[in-house]
Amino acid sequence: MEMLEEQKEKLLNSLITTFIAQMDSALRISKIISEHSDEEELSVDSIIIGLVYRLMIPMDDMEIKESMDIASKLINGEESSEEEGEEEEEEEELLKDEKVIFDRKVKTNHCNCDICSKARACLINYPSYEANDPLTEKFRNAIQTTCELHKIEI
Repeated sequence: MEMLEEQKEKLLNSLITTFIAQMDSALRISKIISEHSDEEELSVDSIIIGLVYRLMIPMDDMEIKESMDIASKLINGEESSEEEGEEEEEEEELLKDEKVIFDRKVKTNHCNCDICSKARACLINYPSYEANDPLTEKFRNAIQTTCELHKIEI
């Protein structure tokens, strides 16, 4: 029984590490998009675009290694607090209780570099994108929650 618990914990840690690695990579893409949009600081739009890009465009081997190393350091170096979990639950409850009315669509740039072009294509295809596993579904839910909190439609 104890061995089963250890396996569950290892699996959970692996999933969390992978999710954090995805988020780290998405934020790096967001930073590039923000810079190519001449933003002085990272905008919600750039973050959403980076998340959608990373959801739909797989990382290459180097990106995987970099992001997994960063995620592993975070997991092994920091304990999560109960307060963070409580805040997340409160946000989810707020979203369940109210119907979100979107104020605007996500803003894109006009840069023609590979990343920005692919990001715009991802935004176009995002509404029909289907998650194929639980981790991808959690990532997609994070994007939806971000959009709903900021009342931005993709």
